[in-house]
Amino acid sequence: MFPVFLLYYSLLAGTIGALYKKKRRKSYKIVGFKHGVEVLRIGNILESYGITIKKQLPLVDACLCEVEPSVAKLQQLSEDPMIEYIEDDYIATIQALPYTVAAIPKGQEIPWGVKKVAAQPVWKTCRGEGIRVGVVDTGIDLDHPDLKENIKEAYGVLDCKNIIDDNGHGTHVAGTIAALDNDIGVVGVAPKVEIYSVKAFDKHGRGTVSSIVEALNWCLEKKVHVINMSFGIRHNSFTLRRAVQALLRNNIVLVAAAGNVGRENSVLYPAKYPEVIAVAACNQNDRPASFSSSGPEVDITAPGVDILSTHKNGTYKLMSGTSMATPHVAGAAALLLSLTNMNADDVKSILKNAAKDLGLPKEKQGAGLLNVLNAVSNIKKLGRGDCEQI
Repeated sequence: MFPVFLLYYSLLAGTIGALYKKKRRKSYKIVGFKHGVEVLRIGNILESYGITIKKQLPLVDACLCEVEPSVAKLQQLSEDPMIEYIEDDYIATIQALPYTVAAIPKGQEIPWGVKKVAAQPVWKTCRGEGIRVGVVDTGIDLDHPDLKENIKEAYGVLDCKNIIDDNGHGTHVAGTIAALDNDIGVVGVAPKVEIYSVKAFDKHGRGTVSSIVEALNWCLEKKVHVINMSFGIRHNSFTLRRAVQALLRNNIVLVAAAGNVGRENSVLYPAKYPEVIAVAACNQNDRPASFSSSGPEVDITAPGVDILSTHKNGTYKLMSGTSMATPHVAGAAALLLSLTNMNADDVKSILKNAAKDLGLPKEKQGAGLLNVLNAVSNIKKLGRGDCEQI
């Protein structure tokens, strides 16, 4: 028999060892350099401070670094004239409520949200042909019968390099944007757009700023026109702001969930940035969803309660959240871009000017409820594109 006192000391030693390792465990920081610093010089600077680069973030002139928990070393690094900022690799979360309901559409069903934003009447004019939409999310069901023809490429930036949707959120978002008009399941706002899915969130719907920036960089390389960001971060990240600004300079329309905090002045990042279209959620009665964040940054409202869309493993589910409202707007942006060339600011202005005023405070509705038909009609009135009579 193993002596009791030896067992006790063995367990005690193991506990102390675990605590020691935890105390000594390295942490990760994003180190942002001043614009124009060369990659080789970045490496030399960090090496001189004994800091290891885990990954390069070229989109934002930054690196994700592995650092010892030494305040003194970080202080020394922050004082280097080449360093712009040092910040945590903040956690982001998808903006969907945990409650979901499985659904089996009979034949093909046009979800109430797609009808509410008046997308269907414009399909005889445009369906999003030739427009690439990046979906930064939990991945996508590559074999979903209602999506696979529109999925052009999928990628993963997590350490595991997995691209499959093991959560369901990314597939749901993609379905609202681009589910096929194929006599089964549901139809998306823009049923002929090209989907570029990049998995930056794990099966629990959690991601980091560094992973998101990697995903955004991939979208830029793939020359997408619109990026859907159905996630939110409570902290203002210098890194994420840099990424957003870089994408806007490349004329990419950025659409993000306002957040599910459900309080005043609670819009999350990146929706809170002025470069992004911030989307709040409403229900079928045109009332603000109880969970929807509000604030002066809200740009527009879209359906976000009990939204029927595609889900992982070839299924369909009802989900709620500003995550579900956001892809309605991303799909609408794709429809406009398929009609005529315009910059990202023009897309934002047209969508807002065409929105239906719900009689709510601006902080709750922004410009009002998304109306695709009005937006397309406004393009026609402006003489832009080759829009036929709707």
